[in-house]
Amino acid sequence: MGSTFLGLEIARSGLVASQISLDITGQNIANVNTEDYTRQSANLVAVNYNLGNYQVAQPITNTIGQGVGVKGITQCRDAFLDTRVRNANSQYNTNNTQLSGLSDIEGILDETSTDGLHAMLNEFYNSLEELSNNVGDEEYASIVRSSAEKVTQVFNEYASQLSQIREEQLSSLEINVDQINSTISKINNLNDMIKDQTLRNNVSNELLDSRNSYLDDLSKYIDISVTANADGTVSVTSTGGIDVLDSTFSLSSSGDQQIIQRTDGVGNVEDFSPTDGTARGYLDILNGAGSYAEADENTFRGLLYYERALDSFASAFAGTFNDLNTLDPASPADLFTGTTAAAISISDAWYDDAGYLEVADTGTNDNIIKMINAMNEDVDETLYPGVSGTFEGFARTIISDIAVDVGYYTDVTDMNKSILESAANQRESIMGVSVDEETINLTKYQRAYQAAARLMTVIDENLDKLINSTGVVGR
Repeated sequence: MGSTFLGLEIARSGLVASQISLDITGQNIANVNTEDYTRQSANLVAVNYNLGNYQVAQPITNTIGQGVGVKGITQCRDAFLDTRVRNANSQYNTNNTQLSGLSDIEGILDETSTDGLHAMLNEFYNSLEELSNNVGDEEYASIVRSSAEKVTQVFNEYASQLSQIREEQLSSLEINVDQINSTISKINNLNDMIKDQTLRNNVSNELLDSRNSYLDDLSKYIDISVTANADGTVSVTSTGGIDVLDSTFSLSSSGDQQIIQRTDGVGNVEDFSPTDGTARGYLDILNGAGSYAEADENTFRGLLYYERALDSFASAFAGTFNDLNTLDPASPADLFTGTTAAAISISDAWYDDAGYLEVADTGTNDNIIKMINAMNEDVDETLYPGVSGTFEGFARTIISDIAVDVGYYTDVTDMNKSILESAANQRESIMGVSVDEETINLTKYQRAYQAAARLMTVIDENLDKLINSTGVVGR
């Protein structure tokens, strides 16, 4: 049979276990509004009966356990849901960053509320038709020149505003890279602290909460995969299996391309192109050249795509009308100068003399008719890879492209936001503190504590009877 005083030990273990559970419940209730706090619980286990060598010498057939023990204080957290949330967070922030950049571009090219390139080209075309019916009239020639100048000014304005967006996106990417490095440093510090506490067999749940919060933050910037180690630390990898926690990231450029570079712990440097996250979104907006992409360039339709499209358009537009106004190659009469959207303008000669437009065929409208026909003819496909059409059609295509992209990424972003919220809600249902549930636990552990205390009282009364009353019959 068990020890005479075994019941006291069982009751004591019940009191200790209930007190620890009450303390943990109190900790949960106190942190009900604490961001990123993970609900904790006591891991209770039954204690096996153990008499050492006597247990081997004589079979034990009528004994019970030695009460309850607290094996540890664990977090109510699901590693699978953590992975789901972080993957969804990376994907959502990729698309949200892309959408933000595309929306900025759309704000420039959209002609729903303001007159843009398409409207100015149409005005230029109409002015040419008016001039064809009034050849030699300086007033109508001036109107054509004014319309042409408006076209060049729209090109200039588009180029200037796209350049401004580029500067803003580049600045945001630089901040992003700094935040990645800062977050990695914080995770490494917490890894060291948690490892130290693990070696000392101390509970470090609050440190784990901080580290998990930083891991969630890191998944916003780049795609990550987290692996738990036996010493309490975590390993973090990203695209290509690189060790994120052994990395320092920086920003550089090569031609038109912005590049994130990774330096490892021994100083080796390599290019890093994350699959997802805000860093990926900014790189797509900055480097995306779409159908204008050259070898190894980003094929997303971002700033480079619209910058190169407008440059091609400006060059073709200026070249076409310069050629039409120059019948004698030995005597060029360029109407426009500049071959990019930022540089195109009407020539000084045309600016000084509105009639310069007719220098090739003074007194006739043959030259003007050719220009009108040029506005109606399909341009060379090299102007817009894979697309043929008029100058006005090209302008409509650019506007259509950005509208389609914004609409698509709006839908994709909304979808990924819903996926992220669903995963986050699932995780919160496990790790989050419920006041109702903790109130029930409070009552449960209080009753258990009271019962253990009552058990100890009963055993005490029994021992009192055994010790003080045995053998006193008849006295």
